[in-house]
Parts: sequence; C-alpha cells; structure tokens
Amino acid sequence: MDATAAMKQSDELLSGLIAGLTAEHRELRTPCDQWNVHELVDHICSGTHGIAGGLAGEAPPDEQPDFMAEGPANAWREAAAHLSAVATPEVLNSLHEMPFGHVPGEAAVGLIVADQVTHAWDLAKATDQPYSPSDELAQFALNTWHGFAPAEGRTGDAFKPAIEISDDAPLVDRLAAYTGRQP
Repeated sequence: MDATAAMKQSDELLSGLIAGLTAEHRELRTPCDQWNVHELVDHICSGTHGIAGGLAGEAPPDEQPDFMAEGPANAWREAAAHLSAVATPEVLNSLHEMPFGHVPGEAAVGLIVADQVTHAWDLAKATDQPYSPSDELAQFALNTWHGFAPAEGRTGDAFKPAIEISDDAPLVDRLAAYTGRQP
C-alpha cells in the first residue's frame, strides 16, 4: 500500500468514527492520557493541517486556529481535504522541510497517516465505537512507526514504551502495542 491509498483509507476510517461522536463524548478521556476526545480530534486535525501546510510550503500559523469551532466532522473534512489537495504525485516525490527534518512528501504523508490510524484506535476506545482498519492500513501504520519511532530508547514523552505482544496477534493489536497502548 502506498501513502496515497493509505491516506484515503485513513480518511474513511476517521470520517466514520468522527461522524459517530456525540456531545456526550466531548470530555471523555482517551488512551492518550493528556487528551480528552475533543482535544484528540483537534490534535488529529491540527497535525493533518500541519503536514499539508508543510507540503504546500505554507508558513505555520502564528496562533493555533480553533479547528473544532465548526464541530468535529467539519474540522476533519477540512483537514482531510487540505491534505488530499496538496498530496499530488509531484509533492509526494519531492523533498520538504518539516519540523522533524527534510523528508520526501510520501514519508510525511505516511507519518501523518500512521498518526491518524493510531489515534483512530484511541478515539474508538474512548467512545466505544468499532475500530476496523484494513490489515493493509494497519500494516502500513505499523511499518511507518517501526521506521520513525524505534521501540528502543523511548522515554514516554511522544511515545510510551512498546508493550510486548505475540507476533501472531491481530495487526490492529500489534499496532496498538507498538505505540504503547494496551490492546
């Protein structure tokens, strides 16, 4: 699976989960200790806009916009559309300066997709919704994290230490465990 196909599947996965949110979900805690549901969706949208902006050569905003002002579904649609609009083959195949280094566009999209797929798990767990990414999408995210966030030496700041899990566990469980979540 390439980054473009993964981006489309991640958009569908998150669109379904975010459409299932209600006002009662807003303050629920998520597996990401620092965020409730509202804050997690804002983080997902902010990160997606950030990568899209970096790929487009846009300067980061001076102040963080309130992505959630129009509600979570609208916030996600705008973020996903922003990324989709800039993720052209030319952009994916060229190098871009991002906060985490000088990387190919495809790698930057891969990173935000892995983040989206991982946080979709958090959102599903917090709101008791089904989480069912394709095996290909889960494998894409897991492979991306293996390359970007090796299990060795994690301090727990950005990533909690990986949790041991059987190699024959379902891919979604291995993804959760690798990113420090209890499947």
